[in-house]
Amino acid sequence: MPLFHPIILTTLTITTFIFLSSTHLVLMWVALELSTLAILPLIATKSHPRAIEASTKYFLTQATASALIIFSGTLNYTMTGNCQITELTNPNLMMTLMLAVFIKIGLVPFHFWVPETLQGMTPTAAIFLLTWQKLGPLIMLFLMSPLINFEVLSMMAVLSAVVAGWLGLNQTQVRKLVAMSSIAQMAWTLVIVKYAPSLMILAFYLYSLTISATLLTLDKLSMTSISNLLLSFSKAPIITFLLMISLLSLSGLPPLAGFLPKWLTIDMLVAEEAIWVAFMMLMASLLSLFFYMRLWYNSASTIPPNTTNTSRLWRKPLPKTNLTINFLSMTAFIFMLVATLMKALTK
Repeated sequence: MPLFHPIILTTLTITTFIFLSSTHLVLMWVALELSTLAILPLIATKSHPRAIEASTKYFLTQATASALIIFSGTLNYTMTGNCQITELTNPNLMMTLMLAVFIKIGLVPFHFWVPETLQGMTPTAAIFLLTWQKLGPLIMLFLMSPLINFEVLSMMAVLSAVVAGWLGLNQTQVRKLVAMSSIAQMAWTLVIVKYAPSLMILAFYLYSLTISATLLTLDKLSMTSISNLLLSFSKAPIITFLLMISLLSLSGLPPLAGFLPKWLTIDMLVAEEAIWVAFMMLMASLLSLFFYMRLWYNSASTIPPNTTNTSRLWRKPLPKTNLTINFLSMTAFIFMLVATLMKALTK
């Protein structure tokens, strides 16, 4: 393991503790900067032009968001003498801070950096970018939840779900499809933060488990495009089966774990009389379901050899599954059953 890996993990752990223990906007800004600088070496691990380009785009986007955060915090301190994120009073500064957090997360229309950055990263490094790196901005939204404008939040969430599903329809690169999936999942995670912040935590937790399992299995199979998945079942049936479970869980089909947060989100939106938001999110999820099912079909439902343009990897050793992939994939299946039972017992 390179020397900088323990340093990166230590830095990310410290920034997480800062987010969990502070409501001061300047401290949160410092934690965001530290986490950004910690992720950059993971993106540019390989001396490849695509990795350098991805790290540059990521740095410029995150720097813009950080500038907006410190700008809104400075103006709020100038006007009120207060830098607590839970006591923002100016609606314009609140809107600026929300947009900065949306840039950090990668919601539409600030989503363009996500697929380009992931395309230049390894799948293992992408796990940190799509899960741990989003924890800080989500904690900020959690603390701001009583002050958030639901109309703006719901509009951004619906746009993100629709655009991510639409862009994924004609995409053939697996990592870009994972990026579109992440944008759509973040839309489902954030749309409910105004009314049920705890549900946002549950949705992010299940999303982190399933997206990590998906990226680990894709890394094991060395898959970069959809056409490579045509021979995955004959080469590694167990790993391909675990990939199938993770993909179906991300799509939100019952009885898998990905169905639970969407079910609870729709239930809460209907209870809060945001019926049109719930309807638009459900319609947008059909677009995402299409490319999830296309990945599932190419990985598990085709029986090679077929007349395809995919070349066989003759002498490559068969990948073996490990305990991490097994645990994450089985959690993506079992959690839904346990949560449904708990919900039934608490009624």
